Amino acid sequence: MANMPPLFPADVLEKMKSALEQLENNPRVTPEMVEDTMIKFGYDLWPWNEALREYLGINEGRLGEQFFLSHLDPALGEHYLKYKQYGLSWLDLYSGRAAEYYSSEERQELSRALVETKNDLVRFTERELMGLNKDKYLARVAEFKKILSEIKTLLGHLREMADNEQYHPLLASEMRNRVRSFEFGLCLLGPTFNVDEVLRAVEFFIDRKMHLNLMRGIDKPAIVSA
Repeated sequence: MANMPPLFPADVLEKMKSALEQLENNPRVTPEMVEDTMIKFGYDLWPWNEALREYLGINEGRLGEQFFLSHLDPALGEHYLKYKQYGLSWLDLYSGRAAEYYSSEERQELSRALVETKNDLVRFTERELMGLNKDKYLARVAEFKKILSEIKTLLGHLREMADNEQYHPLLASEMRNRVRSFEFGLCLLGPTFNVDEVLRAVEFFIDRKMHLNLMRGIDKPAIVSA
């Protein structure tokens, strides 16, 4: 499997390969079965991916422009340095904000340089994490595993709330969908997130349930004693 984080456990990787092969050879496989498998191993991958992403971000700020300039010819490199005088950086090129500053040919060259820069950063970071920064990287993975444990607890609580919801089936469905969206994020099928976002989701649904319960009470006719 390509694009695995450095030093990811070989035994877990073999299990992932075996599970995916079984899906490929199963004529009755459904999209839900594929998603469930990816989510299952997403829990294993997430701490490693988050640690790698963190180091990539550091190196992007530290070395990204240097790598980027190495992929530009002198004339375009000079044009880029003038472009920086407007307060923009090479990272702004990803957003397309720089389109007005460059010709179509230059934009094609810049796009190629951005792709090469990203590849350089990944290769450099992976070598670094398997070498000089190995111990720090593994320690960071361990910290993300602790964060993942908190996330699992919160998602479990949210799933339990949905299962125990008797009066508001739409709310229960929303809870399950939110859990699923977080789990998609664990296996890179959805946006990344942090533990605070999961906590806020739990708090939101607790408040939402209280509000719906109050509304349910308001909808009931008042009983007036004689």
